[in-house]
Amino acid sequence: MKNKIKKIVIGIVITIIIILIWQLVTTHFEIPKRIMPKPTDLWDFIQKEFLTTHSSRYTTVLGKALQSLKDALLGFVISLVLGTAIGIVLAQSKTVYSIFFPIIFLTQLIPVPALAPILAALLGYGYSTKMVLIVLFTIFPVAIAVRTSILNIPENYTQLLSTYTEKKIVLFKHLILPSLVPPLLSTMKILSTASIVATIITELPLSVRNGIGKDIYNSFNNQMIPRVWVSVIIISILSLLFFTALDHLEKYINQKYRYGQY
Repeated sequence: MKNKIKKIVIGIVITIIIILIWQLVTTHFEIPKRIMPKPTDLWDFIQKEFLTTHSSRYTTVLGKALQSLKDALLGFVISLVLGTAIGIVLAQSKTVYSIFFPIIFLTQLIPVPALAPILAALLGYGYSTKMVLIVLFTIFPVAIAVRTSILNIPENYTQLLSTYTEKKIVLFKHLILPSLVPPLLSTMKILSTASIVATIITELPLSVRNGIGKDIYNSFNNQMIPRVWVSVIIISILSLLFFTALDHLEKYINQKYRYGQY
């Protein structure tokens, strides 16, 4: 407990020092606000943004950031479920793997903004296209982690369980599924940041307006630089909280159930 308090205090002190140095540097060198606003400029914007009554919570940078986080979480869950299913299928047959792996891998080579117009022509420039792009951006690591984990299951484990039953459902439930826990927990931490990055990127070429990515883009074009910086800080904090929650979940499950890699 004392170590946690100590780390929190150290983190707060370091943050205060960085803010003070930031304020001194921007003031001393008279750096224009359009390049790097002062912390006091950001504080003025925060006061106006959160202490002034708004007609809708979606007009605030926090509301837009939470909307993007909500979309990222949905894409995160979809990628986790579909990626796991695809990884299991790819592990069952080398023929299936040789046919479908190049297609899945190809989706990772094409930049999301380049792929967006093609999908938008089919699905429109709205929310459905955004979710498809997020899933395409994040599903590959899950599928590969699941397939690799299944292929790495020791043969003697499979043979031992097969002596007790010939039912594949039992083998799947008591051997394959538990073997997927460690790699999925590790991959989830990667997806936590990747899904948020994907959410922000996919908003740019689409007509989605409620997300933080589109708001950052529009704010920058309109030279609302403090809004841009505050938006980036807020989404970074939310990403950090998401990652930290998954990190604690991984430690809790591994310690309680003593999962380990083969």
